[in-house]
Amino acid sequence: MNARDAVVVNTLGGALQHYTRGLVDALGQAGGRVSVEHVDEPSVAGGSGLGWLRRYVRALWSARRTARRSGAVVVVTWPVLGHLDRLLVRVVLGRRTDMALVVHDPRPLVHARGYGPVARRLGSLASRVRLVVHSDTADAALRADCPGVEPELLPHPVLPRRSAPRPRMPGRPVVRVLGQYKPDRDLAVLTGIGERLGDSHRLEVIGRRWPSVPGWDVTDEFVSEERLDELMATADVVLVPYARFFQSGIAIRSLESGTPAVGPAGSSIADLYPDDRYLAGDSVDSWCDAIVAATSADRGETLELAARADRTCRAAWAAWLGTHSAAVS
Repeated sequence: MNARDAVVVNTLGGALQHYTRGLVDALGQAGGRVSVEHVDEPSVAGGSGLGWLRRYVRALWSARRTARRSGAVVVVTWPVLGHLDRLLVRVVLGRRTDMALVVHDPRPLVHARGYGPVARRLGSLASRVRLVVHSDTADAALRADCPGVEPELLPHPVLPRRSAPRPRMPGRPVVRVLGQYKPDRDLAVLTGIGERLGDSHRLEVIGRRWPSVPGWDVTDEFVSEERLDELMATADVVLVPYARFFQSGIAIRSLESGTPAVGPAGSSIADLYPDDRYLAGDSVDSWCDAIVAATSADRGETLELAARADRTCRAAWAAWLGTHSAAVS
């Protein structure tokens, strides 16, 4: 059986640039050609949401032409219109195109259109659009909200660093929270950590729209891709302080840099490490214990965990692409 080609339509050309590189590498493991259609979001390209939608539709038409020539699978990285994307992708790509939509947050962490009951019912009309998720929690939420849907659970793409990890800097360990503020960020936990560890650790929050947090040095600014990598590599711990989330690209990228990520128990972060030492429970003490454990982590071992996750990811996506090939042969 010949290797299957794929077209990736990255609907968040800025925010999912790193994710898309990992996805392309994983899909390419199967031996086929992988091309990318980038669609920049308004925060990158400027303009309105309507302009973003127009660019998305043009990218889908381009992907359709490629898929018709080569029989490629089309993979959309993020739903622009929530469940309505299922119908849009189905209509534009047509009956003869094999297609999949990655659903990162079945219940969005920020306000988003297209996730209500009407949108879900309309989306169910496009039954041939495969839905991909990256965590058990996302799988469970999507099944609960959309009866009859059977998501395909695949690993989040990983791009481990090929260079040696940076040595730890002397002085107080650096704990960083990175990324924009969202309502599901746990400010109470952060405040408690500030009270407990503020004197012994450098506690920093860097991202857009963050309020002040007692005990933390908060910088309200956009973080570029290049600076994000630098901030992760120079931290001792990257904290993912959510009360609720489905998977964390920040935690993945932190692992890739050799810096351990600490987050809540029961989250997808548990899939990245061999034990629960970096997982926190409901108490502030458990978060502090996980942070202290992470500050003593061996960066080389953390990078090896990233390499192992990468191998697992590549194998899973290659097998998935092979299943698509068998289904349409």
